[in-house]
Amino acid sequence: MTDSKTMFVRHMHTGEIREVTAEQREVLDKNYWVRITGEDVKATPPAVAPSDTDAADVAEGDSKPASKTTSKANTPAK
Repeated sequence: MTDSKTMFVRHMHTGEIREVTAEQREVLDKNYWVRITGEDVKATPPAVAPSDTDAADVAEGDSKPASKTTSKANTPAK
């Protein structure tokens, strides 16, 4: 199935699965990339950036930008 020198690792935050060699595994940050095993493990395809037409469709559909801050608190009544 796979060469004994390759293994699968998963990123703890994104869930991305990669097939890496032992040398590449040594370089990876072991706090984020953990080794996974199993019969049905498959590498995930790399993230694809949205095309220009997809970005235009999203921009047209969202006419009002989302609020990034919360409203200010009211002063307490005495």
